[in-house]
Amino acid sequence: MDWARANAKAIGIAIIVIAAAVIVWVVAKQMREKKAADADIALNRARQSYAQRNLPLAQTDLRRVITRYGGSPAGSQATMLLAQVFYEQGKPDSGLKVLNDGKPADVDEAAFEALKGAGLEQKKEYTQAAEHYRAAAAKADAKVAKDRHMADAARALTSAGNKAEAAKIWTALADDPVSALAAEARVRLGELTATVAGQR
Repeated sequence: MDWARANAKAIGIAIIVIAAAVIVWVVAKQMREKKAADADIALNRARQSYAQRNLPLAQTDLRRVITRYGGSPAGSQATMLLAQVFYEQGKPDSGLKVLNDGKPADVDEAAFEALKGAGLEQKKEYTQAAEHYRAAAAKADAKVAKDRHMADAARALTSAGNKAEAAKIWTALADDPVSALAAEARVRLGELTATVAGQR
């Protein structure tokens, strides 16, 4: 008790500091939650415009989400959807610029790379597309996603005329007993073998 009385002022200050820190943390948490909720609302509005095929309005709404909430999960999703809107309009350069300028959320890093690959495929830059599909596979967490991205890389390499490298990917997938793409890989390998044989 004597110690408490002697240090009453310091104890009081410590309690005030702790209480203030708790209040600041609670307020900051509420602000983050509100911002995230507002971002989701704005993203859903943009998605509705896209679903209704009102692409000009969707572009405007998506750019607004990216500008206001860039770096957030909603901003990341808006960036990918805006790139897709440009691809659908036959504007791969615009879509790729959006992706290159954007900042993916951690969970979207693989999807960003895959979308870059899709844009490059649309430009018929198949070798570069395959590189991005491989990068997507490296960043993907789930095996099925990794395999799907590698299959995309193999298809792009085939289009690029690099059938030997494509065959390596298909062989790895075909030999994987747990790959969901093993059956397709065997078919693709057969097609590549038949093509090579026909060229001799």
